[in-house]
Amino acid sequence: GNFMNEGDEIHKLSYDLIHRAAHGEREALNEILRIYEPYHNTLVTEYIVGADGKVYPQINEDKKGMIQMHLEDAIQKKWRKLI
Repeated sequence: GNFMNEGDEIHKLSYDLIHRAAHGEREALNEILRIYEPYHNTLVTEYIVGADGKVYPQINEDKKGMIQMHLEDAIQKKWRKLI
């Protein structure tokens, strides 16, 4: 789906959640990753042509993992300086 249509998830990014994640609380980090997951999925979806000639979406899990690691890194290093 379109990231903007899933914006109702973003309101769950409270100051408290961001603060806890920025200070290394695993549960808070996981919650932020979950909130961003639909967006990450759209970024890493590739389209494969099947044997039947139809096009199928497929999530590239390696790329998704890299994006999630970068977000975690940014939260713990960059966001921490802001809050």
